[in-house]
Amino acid sequence: MNYNNDKPSKKAWVISAHMGLGHLRAAYPLKDIADNRILIDGSKEDSEPQDYKIWNLMRAAYYFMSRAKEIPLIGDYIYKLLCLVQEIPSYYPKRDLSKPIFPLKFLVYLIKNRGLSNSVVKLIGKKAFPVISTFYSSAIALDILQSKKKENFLLICDSDFNRIWVPEEPKESNVKYFAPCTRVKRRLLSYGVPEGNIFLTGFPLPKENIGSEEGLEILKEDLFNRLIRLDPDNYFFNIHGKTVEYYLGKKQEDFIGEKYFDLTFAVGGSGVQVGTAKRILKSFKDKIVAQKVRINLSAGIREDVYRCFIDFLYSLNLKDYMNKNVRIIYSPDPYEYFDMFNKALRTTDVLWTKPSELVFYCALGIPILMAPSVGTHEALNKRWLQDIHTGIKPAGSVDHSSEWLFDLRKSGILAEAAWDGFLKARKLGTYKIEHLVFDGTCNAGNSPLQR
Repeated sequence: MNYNNDKPSKKAWVISAHMGLGHLRAAYPLKDIADNRILIDGSKEDSEPQDYKIWNLMRAAYYFMSRAKEIPLIGDYIYKLLCLVQEIPSYYPKRDLSKPIFPLKFLVYLIKNRGLSNSVVKLIGKKAFPVISTFYSSAIALDILQSKKKENFLLICDSDFNRIWVPEEPKESNVKYFAPCTRVKRRLLSYGVPEGNIFLTGFPLPKENIGSEEGLEILKEDLFNRLIRLDPDNYFFNIHGKTVEYYLGKKQEDFIGEKYFDLTFAVGGSGVQVGTAKRILKSFKDKIVAQKVRINLSAGIREDVYRCFIDFLYSLNLKDYMNKNVRIIYSPDPYEYFDMFNKALRTTDVLWTKPSELVFYCALGIPILMAPSVGTHEALNKRWLQDIHTGIKPAGSVDHSSEWLFDLRKSGILAEAAWDGFLKARKLGTYKIEHLVFDGTCNAGNSPLQR
């Protein structure tokens, strides 16, 4: 059954922004409920010229600062500035953090006086659908310009976040929030958002990686096969075999397939950490040639990153293995890229990525191998992964990754991380958001199969 074609009849406005790929990735699983298409705040198609100009400046600054560490001498200082802009206060001591910060005041100024995000607010004025945003500017602009006219939902895309995501007067605001995890709910409360405006849904994950809401057929099948491949010496199954059978309905002897090892390395939307891919390929070269491993290199929508990956394969004499043991996931169309990436995840055993919004994909039962974080929010995403025991720190240099990653596999540690992600992270966000927006119901659920 193709769950992606099982589309709800009711519709909503779904608005995202192209600031890296994270906000688009969060919106994409909601495409079935989007009226016609997902609107992109700040795009040439959906923005008036002045609005588009401001967005281009914002994007250029973000991408430059995200990659600043690569710049000799001044790079660290520029990166520290990015962290300062994105600063997230510590949880403790517990205190009221509802006072507006300067970046939020500047955002409100841009909305009121320079037309930032005004274009999409005009576009959605045509139909009285509820609005779901995955970037704060459109939700806050709608709150300012059409406060009570539409239901206004905002999806938080990280495990912790800056005060700029919440309007100046949260208790008077009409914005309602989808929280991907409990930590986000606590943070929203500290920023002054009324509890009645916070819904613990989980992050929206692709239906094509889950299956039906009731059965989770695809997720269960993929996870079972992954656990078998991640546990060649039965360390994991000797301890958890009965629990796996209880939740997934299968025993080890039910496995039919190849026991290969499939690694996916994802470069960030801004192109950060491209060079790491060459070091991974070099380390795994012998195993690639011996067909003991498959490697997916995710270039996103950046042609320059795609070209770099091609060059790496040629320079390492691995060109004959392209589209065989080494696959490059790339498309200039973000939605086509997401389709390709989601398909690759079904056979992925380990996802190696910086701790972006992809941390929430651990709920599919995929262990996350954590590359260095970019920005304060990613550092806190990394902490969240470690708290739920599904994030793995590299055990050595990238240059020796073929050694330590296989040792982690043989020890059962990767299988443990995959299982912890499945048990502890919420996986039904897409379905729960649909229920909440259209039916007004949001059942958080206690079982791993209901979360």
